[in-house]
Amino acid sequence: MGGATKMREVIREGAYGVLPPGDSYDDLLPITFLRATEMMPNLRVDLASCHRVARDYFNPKARVSVGDVLLAVKGATIASNKCVAVIEEEPGEAVINGSIFRMQFKDSVSPKFAAVVLDTPLMKKQMRLGLVANNGVDYLDKTLIHNLVFPVSSPEVQNKIVSIYEGAAAAYRTARADAEQMLAGIDDYLLAELGITLPPEPENTIANRIFTAQRRELVGWRFDPYYYGDKFHALEHALDNGPYTAKSLGQLYFSINNGIDCREFIDGGLPYVKVADVKPFAVDLTQAQTVPAQSVPDRGHVQKGDLLLTRKGTFGVAALVETDTKFAISSEVFRIELDSTRVFGPYLVSLLNSSICQEQFDRQKIGAIMGSLTQVSLRRIRLPLPPLAKQQEIQGYVEHIRSQVSSLREQAEAELKNAKRHIEAMLLGEMTP
Repeated sequence: MGGATKMREVIREGAYGVLPPGDSYDDLLPITFLRATEMMPNLRVDLASCHRVARDYFNPKARVSVGDVLLAVKGATIASNKCVAVIEEEPGEAVINGSIFRMQFKDSVSPKFAAVVLDTPLMKKQMRLGLVANNGVDYLDKTLIHNLVFPVSSPEVQNKIVSIYEGAAAAYRTARADAEQMLAGIDDYLLAELGITLPPEPENTIANRIFTAQRRELVGWRFDPYYYGDKFHALEHALDNGPYTAKSLGQLYFSINNGIDCREFIDGGLPYVKVADVKPFAVDLTQAQTVPAQSVPDRGHVQKGDLLLTRKGTFGVAALVETDTKFAISSEVFRIELDSTRVFGPYLVSLLNSSICQEQFDRQKIGAIMGSLTQVSLRRIRLPLPPLAKQQEIQGYVEHIRSQVSSLREQAEAELKNAKRHIEAMLLGEMTP
């Protein structure tokens, strides 16, 4: 059996989710609330990261069940690599939000096959062509979804396509896990190369969570108990007793500035880098919004060689500016002009992204709900600083590992794309009269 039909002919029932207000979330509430944010690549969902909402929002039309296929229908997630998911395991009492369309398919179409089809370029191109704007935000409406051209395949072909996809997705996940393990090894390498020995993490018992602090330690600085935890004292001891003198981060730069707060966005303006655009080691301009160049003062601009460090939300992510492209940074990102006579920029970035500094950022953060760093707190960050030649030697090894990781990820991505192209060719063959 082959050919094509409209989606409305194969959907048994479908509905959008609910829209509880943002202040209604609480981890102690009973209902799992799944947003497009928790939809992951390769048709998966991250239920563990979901917010929780009250039973008042447990609307039957929004309820998630095994066999549901989810489609993101609003904003940047439309037709992205995480716009489709299928619920294959019991989610418990859960609902979706209004930016997701939930579908149950007729018995002639397996849910996994439907999700695989929706994840192909063939279907995503149809989605993009039919977008409507709702208050300036692109939206897939129910009529468009029902009118998408869907391939009709026999159960045998469906099973074969699902098998191809699952094999490619499993290989992709394995390669990504190997890459993450290699990156994690960088941390161990840095500790060993810098002669820093950290004690093992203690068991999470009440006895191990109790400690004391002298009153004189509290005067003029921090009064919260977390700051004086034993693990931070152990890190300080390790830094003090390593072979290389620990320097304050404040000793390694000429200047530090916050970016600017800009809310006027235009097409074709100056890229405006926010926290989400600063990745470990590199700045990603591909998703950056753009702002009028004339609205950006000098302190909001960056130049090649500057160090960027996120200060709020996802704080402590460091990247070196390695492009000549002009762009601006938000007020939640620090721009740091390094003293290159004392520190090798790429080495410093590796150190800032390692556990040596991430632990210190966690200690120095302020704010109970959304942690943030201040310019003053950064001056308290301590780093082992070997001679420049040693810094470059260490960074050479780190770059070698990162290059291997990049190649592994690119290969995994290419193989998954090849599998999707093969699936698409099969589907087009099925749809040919």
